[in-house]
Amino acid sequence: MWTGIKRTILGEKIDGKLPARVQAAIARQQIQSEILIAWVQVFIVITFSTLYALSPKTFSADAMFAPVPYALLVYGLFTLLRLALAYWGKVPAWFIALSVIADMALLMFLIWSFHIQYQQPPSFYLKAPTLLYVFIFIALRALRFEATYVLLAGASAAIGWLILLGYAVHLDGGMAQITRDYVEFTMSHKILLGAEFDKVISIIVVTLIVALVIVRARRL
Repeated sequence: MWTGIKRTILGEKIDGKLPARVQAAIARQQIQSEILIAWVQVFIVITFSTLYALSPKTFSADAMFAPVPYALLVYGLFTLLRLALAYWGKVPAWFIALSVIADMALLMFLIWSFHIQYQQPPSFYLKAPTLLYVFIFIALRALRFEATYVLLAGASAAIGWLILLGYAVHLDGGMAQITRDYVEFTMSHKILLGAEFDKVISIIVVTLIVALVIVRARRL
């Protein structure tokens, strides 16, 4: 029974090894994928920077800290380094894993910084639509023929959001800031735990589906 379920989910069992020419073709595609991923990230940095530069600033002029430009600068430099290594064809596995975590860490830092920049309580950033960019970063990893990096991206995003949630609950006054009223949640800075866990579940499910697609494709 378990064998049948496993075959249904993952596909047919693998027998033998791929021919050397196929392995070489996959290796070339991995290098091309890294270049493509790096260019997409460059485009994301340019898009973020352009939107930030053109959008009206709604925070006060005497705000003590405006971290968005610094975060974009660090991310931009890191992305250019990845692009150079990708063209060089020398991107080690540990650096790819580091870049996956860095993508999510910088995105979470950007979201976290909103409440400081706009001088609001931490629960303010939980409503930021910027969280949706995690799905772009997860999908980007599907350009490689390896599910490991997709799973790492999804795990980093889920853990990162749980950390932000815990920070907001702790800094906003603990349980007093939590509500079960959806209307109150949408109209105030109250925190609805169910809504936040829904986001984490969505991240995990999307990650598992994309990773499963890659595993089945590799088996085929």
